[in-house]
Amino acid sequence: MLRSHRLPAALLATLLPLIAPGCGALGGGEIPPGNAIAAGITGESSVCQHQWLLESLSVDGREHQSRLLWQKLWRDRPYLTCDKLGYVRGSAGSNPYLGRFTVGRGGAVHWPQEPEVSRMAGARESGELERAFLKALPQTDTMKVRGRSLILEGNGGATRLEFIRAEGETE
Repeated sequence: MLRSHRLPAALLATLLPLIAPGCGALGGGEIPPGNAIAAGITGESSVCQHQWLLESLSVDGREHQSRLLWQKLWRDRPYLTCDKLGYVRGSAGSNPYLGRFTVGRGGAVHWPQEPEVSRMAGARESGELERAFLKALPQTDTMKVRGRSLILEGNGGATRLEFIRAEGETE
């Protein structure tokens, strides 16, 4: 006679967060060590469920001055997306980029693979905005979500990238 091996619902609810670490949202609950890469970057209300458009950029305490032009030209506006494995990609202004980050407790960010322009045929020459954007991203060490904004900061606040959730996306 075969015996059924079903787990009681209470036990399953207790074990599920441990065996499916990518289901939490940024800043929510305790994250088991070793699972920080998925913390806050997956799940329904996570950072990686959205596309983020660059709103403002400061590198080493200096705000990027050409922001009026790039905020109007959508084609050249830097943006950020990511996935549950921690890969960060988007456009840095002129060219696509790829990198990898981890998010730990309290929104701590680490960049094991700094973002760089993706190899491709026909890559355009990098402009000032693209160079500043790609310099700033790996300098960040904290991530916060405030309403429709994503804020990455580093160097004690001297480096700051503020993104806004792309239009048409729900809260």
